[in-house]
Amino acid sequence: MRRENLNYIIGLITFLGACSGDETIDGFTNQEWAEIAKLSPLGDPPPDPTNRVANDPGAAALGQMLFFEKELSGPVTFDATPGEGALGVTGDIGRYACTSCHDPAHNFVDVRSNPVATSLGTGGWLGHNALTLVNAVYYDWTGWWGFVDTLWGHSLIGVEAGIAANGDRLRTAHLLYAKYRTQYNAVFDPDLDPALDPAAVDAARFPASGKPKAPMAPDGDWEMMAPADQALIVQIFVNTSKACNAYLRKLVKKQAPFDRYVAGETTAISSKAKEGLKLFIGKAACIKCHEGPFFSDQKFHNTGVPQEGLHVSTMDTGRDLGIILVKGPLREWSSAGANSDDTSASKVDALVADPKDMGAFRTQGLRNVAGTAPYMHTGQFADLREVIKLYNEGGKKTGFVGVVDDLIKPLNLTDPEIDALVAFLETLTGEPLPAELLTDTSVP
Repeated sequence: MRRENLNYIIGLITFLGACSGDETIDGFTNQEWAEIAKLSPLGDPPPDPTNRVANDPGAAALGQMLFFEKELSGPVTFDATPGEGALGVTGDIGRYACTSCHDPAHNFVDVRSNPVATSLGTGGWLGHNALTLVNAVYYDWTGWWGFVDTLWGHSLIGVEAGIAANGDRLRTAHLLYAKYRTQYNAVFDPDLDPALDPAAVDAARFPASGKPKAPMAPDGDWEMMAPADQALIVQIFVNTSKACNAYLRKLVKKQAPFDRYVAGETTAISSKAKEGLKLFIGKAACIKCHEGPFFSDQKFHNTGVPQEGLHVSTMDTGRDLGIILVKGPLREWSSAGANSDDTSASKVDALVADPKDMGAFRTQGLRNVAGTAPYMHTGQFADLREVIKLYNEGGKKTGFVGVVDDLIKPLNLTDPEIDALVAFLETLTGEPLPAELLTDTSVP
């Protein structure tokens, strides 16, 4: 039996034994406690059959190196205003890494871009708040829109997106050969092709950089390659992202004070936090969307968040666009695509658009939420109190597309009740990640 499960059972027995007539458990009714018990403990990350190296230590070590590797990024194509956090000017190459928007020293969120509500990449402002990667492995769909359902797919999309890293698959393959050949070959078969060496007699097979052209654009270096060599580079590119995925699977925080409380440590959280917990499962109705040990129903809801902010699009269709992308141009990077190691459980092709998807965004898991400001897909709220005030109003009435979800209603919370909810959310911060996972291991 797992230790956390045993602790939970022991704690529950302790609580039940302490009840007066079995009517309450530390101030909660038995019915309330039954709901609370569903929120803890957080189990291990779900398996990822789409990535055969998901739990390979060598892949994770390589993935960590690449997560800090700036040379995966291509040319900067946007000159930001001074003070906005740009890492280069137009024409500079190799200035951005995954860590540029997901800083390991700050819960893997963006603290560089200014304003920090959205992130600045090589090609401009991305328009969304950069999500934390801590516990991201628990999500069914990645990103605010859910535009793909694999973490490795999300990673490689970010590498090639012109507005994000502006890298490409050929650049990635050459980088691996030059700096990470030993690590790559130890994990993946076949070994990297020797023709990736610029000094090789057949080096012309693999141009220095390139990716599939945009629709209607003239053919480039990628289109001139032999189909077999294109397939080889795609496999290297996918393997690179699957290694990054193996690293991201290690970024898990558990054992929050709330978990210790549920396991029987009655002093693990404050009396105010307990008041917030009662509101969370009751009057505030947070549990209707933030359910289970991950505190997310894994669904998409329109919560009445206006499209406001300096670099935020005036219109964002949310999940509606996400479904279009994952069933169309991004399908190849999903669980249903040819690059998935197992397509049997994929739900991608069964997706059907619904009017409720318009302007809907993924329910965020609340574990470690106190350390991942700013909040919402627009990054417009600096603290949790502002978020709760939005929900207390029942969301805004204008400034977004679609219709607010039926679950979003005015809550009539008082200021002290809002403070209590914040106190509870602060108890969801897990134990720190091991220092070695936060270390830059990339090759100079």
